[in-house]
Amino acid sequence: MIVTVTVNAAIDRTLTVPNFQRGQRHRASAGLTLAGGKGINIARALKRLGVPVVATGLAGGRTGTRVVEELTAEAILNDFVRIDGESRTSTAIVDPTGSSYTEVNEWGPHVDAEELETLLEVGAHISSSLDPQTVLEAILSSNEYYNL
Repeated sequence: MIVTVTVNAAIDRTLTVPNFQRGQRHRASAGLTLAGGKGINIARALKRLGVPVVATGLAGGRTGTRVVEELTAEAILNDFVRIDGESRTSTAIVDPTGSSYTEVNEWGPHVDAEELETLLEVGAHISSSLDPQTVLEAILSSNEYYNL
């Protein structure tokens, strides 16, 4: 089993907007909304390949609740730590006519030391049958908030 860690989970929304022009009003011809973040995206790919995977990370507010609900709806096993801050959203605009891609990402929430410690505990629990050093290194290397 593989454990993925997403410290900055998001709801990713992709809008298809033909002939997108900056500063103009547009209507999207299509839209797609998914739970996102690097670890979540990897978990989704592994799930589709039939590889056993558990996704963990930090999720806060209504956006964080939606992230967990989306993963559960996709039958991706998950155990996210609830945090006080609101998880972010990201919006991508794809213009198939002009072959362009524009992305707007919100800043992630503030994460305090106690929330990070809880994430480490959850990661250790999930990975108890795995090599804990590998999981710890994955958490620390992907965590932009945590400084030793």
